Amino acid sequence: MGQLNMINTNEDLQKLVQYAYSDVKYYHDLFDSLNISPDEINSIEKLQLIPVLKKEYIQKDVSNFVGKTYQRYPKNSDIELRRTSGSTGRYLKIYWHRKENIKSLLSLWKARNRWHSISPEMKFCSFFTVNYQGNKIAEARQKEINYSGRNLAFCKVGLSTEKLAEYYNDILNFEPDWLNLQPSMAALLSHFIKENNMSVPKSLKYIELTGELLLDSDRNLIEDVFHIRPINMYGTNETNGIAIECNHGNLHILEDNVIVEVLKNGMPVMDEEGDIFVTCLNNYAMPFIRYETGDKGVYHSYSCPCGRNTGIITVNSGRSSDVIHLSNNVNISSYVLVSIIEYTNEYMSGAISQFQFIQRGIDDFKAVFALKPAFINWKEAICEAFLSNIKDPRLKSIHWEFKFVDRIYPDENTGKLKYFVNKMNRLEEK
Repeated sequence: MGQLNMINTNEDLQKLVQYAYSDVKYYHDLFDSLNISPDEINSIEKLQLIPVLKKEYIQKDVSNFVGKTYQRYPKNSDIELRRTSGSTGRYLKIYWHRKENIKSLLSLWKARNRWHSISPEMKFCSFFTVNYQGNKIAEARQKEINYSGRNLAFCKVGLSTEKLAEYYNDILNFEPDWLNLQPSMAALLSHFIKENNMSVPKSLKYIELTGELLLDSDRNLIEDVFHIRPINMYGTNETNGIAIECNHGNLHILEDNVIVEVLKNGMPVMDEEGDIFVTCLNNYAMPFIRYETGDKGVYHSYSCPCGRNTGIITVNSGRSSDVIHLSNNVNISSYVLVSIIEYTNEYMSGAISQFQFIQRGIDDFKAVFALKPAFINWKEAICEAFLSNIKDPRLKSIHWEFKFVDRIYPDENTGKLKYFVNKMNRLEEK
């Protein structure tokens, strides 16, 4: 982080903390109980005096986290209510003031414009699961036009091959400048276009992916089909944009909007994996200070060839819900399953176009595969190849059930397509 950015960030942080103490019950009580003065928190280093914030703390009583100034909701029409996807079984209510939300998004828009020549007046297509009118869930519609005609948005609920074909034609006719969507949706579109030998919109010049882990195989597929290198954006509903890729493939932190910490055993680390915590500098309606994202990643010490001096992070798989639980209290990262798929595809000429793993019990797994058309009759060989590429003896001894489908569509509740679903975790968390 450059010296000027550091000074500005420290000032923004101090302002946020002072407000949180004076106006938010949770932080007022927390600071008093720890005998911390908000004046002490005058730098990123001093931020570590504040305990981390977990999602479950907020879920106990969300009103303790909303500033008194903003407690007029729902009478205050300037307050927006969002909800997290609830991918772990429980969603989270999030409050934003409209003006603060716009200010927060400016950091992302500046990066889009300066780095990728994308501006707000350009047309784009996106996908949604749930839409809101004001603060209420709107009646489900297949598609709608937003932002004064600049955005054509499609509903992912009940997605089918027929709907995908319809959406594809709509995208062609709309002639968007860019796409904003999840990697799984971009991969679905790419498979559809490639399998049907269809063209891509000539107007398209930028693809931004967000909301899910971006696998190298999906990135390569999307680039191969659209002839555009997709850009990864990392963000949350709680904080808006956290980081966005430059053309060199590095995720740069949006330091006008957030402070990012990577902690291991509660201590900040560089160049090694830890848990990602974020402080949003722009949300005063509901301050998120040292908030646990649930993601794992690395905060890098190196500089980017692009010349920008903002912090660089890598976001890895590794949410608590993405951990494989085996017998004898053994836990391993589900990302090992992705590696098995990659080896299998290398051996089987990329036969598996989509995949999802479901853990149903300690030693009980289901593998769901969608195959490229040329490999429909190779199911048995693909299962054998997959099993032969399992090198970890702990995964060799478990029960595997294989299921083959035409397509794997995003979850209708979350709008995301997770490559690993731990039903054991979901049962525990409800």
